[in-house]
Amino acid sequence: VLPFASFSASTLVGRIPEFDDDLSRLTTRRVLAVRSVPAEAKPGDPVTLTALVADPDSTESATELSWSLCLARKPLTELGPVAQDCIDRFGSSSEIFAPLGNGTEVTATLPDDACRQFGPLRPPAENGEKAGRPVDPDLSGGYFQPLVVGEEEANLGSIRISCGAVGLSLDESIVFTRGYRPNENPEFGEVTLSGDDGDLTLSDDGAGGDVQQIRAGETFTLEAAFPVCPAKAECGDGICSAGENQVDCAADCRENPKGCAGAERYLFADVENAKTVEHTESVVVAWFSNAGRFGGEQTEAELDDETPRAENTWTAPDKTGPVRIWLVARDDRGGVGWRSYTLEIVD
Repeated sequence: VLPFASFSASTLVGRIPEFDDDLSRLTTRRVLAVRSVPAEAKPGDPVTLTALVADPDSTESATELSWSLCLARKPLTELGPVAQDCIDRFGSSSEIFAPLGNGTEVTATLPDDACRQFGPLRPPAENGEKAGRPVDPDLSGGYFQPLVVGEEEANLGSIRISCGAVGLSLDESIVFTRGYRPNENPEFGEVTLSGDDGDLTLSDDGAGGDVQQIRAGETFTLEAAFPVCPAKAECGDGICSAGENQVDCAADCRENPKGCAGAERYLFADVENAKTVEHTESVVVAWFSNAGRFGGEQTEAELDDETPRAENTWTAPDKTGPVRIWLVARDDRGGVGWRSYTLEIVD
């Protein structure tokens, strides 16, 4: 399951779409990502959904976005991460949608039956037919409630559902339940730009301050750092890590528990071997700008040094004037974080 994707209706029905050679270059306004806070929730829990709208010509965000949960199960014969009906009928008053409102941010409540409709529990029979089969988990063992958001065109997003583990022995299920921690959205640390004149720590658009200047036509190295996550559970470090819980570590997990905003460790239900095992997330950064060119459209954060960081190159445009850059981080469990920057290109 993809945590976020943007499709036109024709993309999913067999027509060959036309792709821009450089997907990191923004020429029109686009929804780049959708973030859920919290990043993982149980059925019946409230979440806040925010869209990152990037406009190459303006710093103003679009406010006419329409949001809906998609309630339709995807038939087994259909490809794609969501039922085709949710694309075809986007913007309609169909019963397959649960409208959430308009704007760049809305609130939602996960349906009580989310783990039956989109998770590991067998859904009930409908209209006299046999009960459907449970949904297969993604590679991280997770399940997702799909949603659609957009103006005229549907953009797909999702909310990770906390459905527990199915297929483990009783003892292993207890280990999983006691030690599994919901996902935390990734957060950027320092983002630096290095060139011939040295290193520059970028000031994100939300921090205010003067617009930083860089030279036209120069190729820079961009590095995005992330928090260092604990290699093992340690009660009292301020992070409710995999393996900790309210009983064993009240200091970290009882009041306002916080996970790590980098590459987290998490418990994975290895059903094939009937074991609870520990995995570590990867974090991938997608890079966007309205001018200039990146060395790659996305890069994975390196985790083998003291400060995990993703690296890319970016060549500034030859034309002087303002340029905008957007960074979107995604982890294996559907967590999303982003930053945006405005730079001034000078001779």
